[in-house]
Amino acid sequence: MKPFLALSVCVRLTACAANAPVVQTETRYDPATQARVRLYGQNQKPARLVSGIDCEHNRRGTAVSVGRSLGDAFSSFAGTAQSSSIGIPETEISRHIGERNGLMSRAVFREYVVAAGKPADVQSSYIGLTHSNRPANPMAESYLVMKEGSCHSQLASFVPQAGRDYEVVGATGRACGVAVFEVAADGSTQAVALQDAFRCRRR
Repeated sequence: MKPFLALSVCVRLTACAANAPVVQTETRYDPATQARVRLYGQNQKPARLVSGIDCEHNRRGTAVSVGRSLGDAFSSFAGTAQSSSIGIPETEISRHIGERNGLMSRAVFREYVVAAGKPADVQSSYIGLTHSNRPANPMAESYLVMKEGSCHSQLASFVPQAGRDYEVVGATGRACGVAVFEVAADGSTQAVALQDAFRCRRR
């Protein structure tokens, strides 16, 4: 039994660090008026991007998320989630995304075309679990409930530039924080300065 157990643990650890499959997709992209953004997320660690905010025509922007929907969370939990690419060059983070996997939480990314020259808000979160040791006896007067803390990064904003690529990266572990990097053609990255979340003035 011991050799079998050791092999089982080894296989599980290898699977935990494995990258999710990447599906290459095609989409319309005009580098003269648009930019591309890679967004990372997973079960318990969703990320959100609201792009193309226009106070005259699109005040709420266009929102997308990774790891936030029930379908995303379940596929990440089950280890069946896939990443989706539209051609942004690989970076150190995307190349080794499996290192961000957690227990029953596969890390993935999706890439999106966004409007250039208009504010985009980004946010990353950590959603803690709730554990209960409710006793089998329904008449028991008390039982222990343990809740992990949850947090959200500050909602931050940047303005994507036409023809450029970016990636939005959340903090690892149970921490909350968000960073944006510009991605060069060779996959190297440079941090982008973030501002407070963009808000349109009330009319």
